Amino acid sequence: MYRKWIAALGIMTLLGGCGHAAENASAPQSQSAQAGTQQQAPEIRDYEGEGEAWSAEYSMYVPENGGHVRARLTASYEGPGPAPIGEVKYSYYGADIESGHGGLIVKKAPEQKMYLLHDLVTTEYAPNERGTVELLLIWNEGKRSETIRLEPKEG
Repeated sequence: MYRKWIAALGIMTLLGGCGHAAENASAPQSQSAQAGTQQQAPEIRDYEGEGEAWSAEYSMYVPENGGHVRARLTASYEGPGPAPIGEVKYSYYGADIESGHGGLIVKKAPEQKMYLLHDLVTTEYAPNERGTVELLLIWNEGKRSETIRLEPKEG
C-alpha cells in the first residue's frame, strides 16, 4: 500500500510540474528582457560558378542569431553527351562554409542533368564573411575531374 501511495504521489508531482513548466515556457518575455537581446536578421547566401562540363550552386541559410545553418549544394552537367551515371564524387571547401565531401551512385541519368550533391543542417555555426567556394567533381570512374570556383551571388 505504501509503495502505491509513493508512486501515485510521484506521478502527481511529475504531472503537476509539467503543467507549470509548460505555462512558464510559453509566457511572453518582459519588455526589458526583449530589449536586452540583440536580434540578427536571418541571411541567405548563394554562390554559383561554371566550369567546362559543370555548373554549380551552393545555398546557405543562416538563421537569426546564428544557430543551425541549412546548406544545399547542387551541380548541373553542361558537358557534351548524356549526363554522367555511375559514381560522382565531390569535395568542397570555403572560408565561410563548413567543408564537406562525398559521393553518389547514379543509376539513371537525371532528365534535367542536375545532381543534388549535399543537403545538410550543420551544427551551430556562424559564418563571418563571404568568400568563395571551391568544388571538385570527379566522374567517369575517376577518368574525368573538374574544379569550379563558386563566387558569392550578388543581390
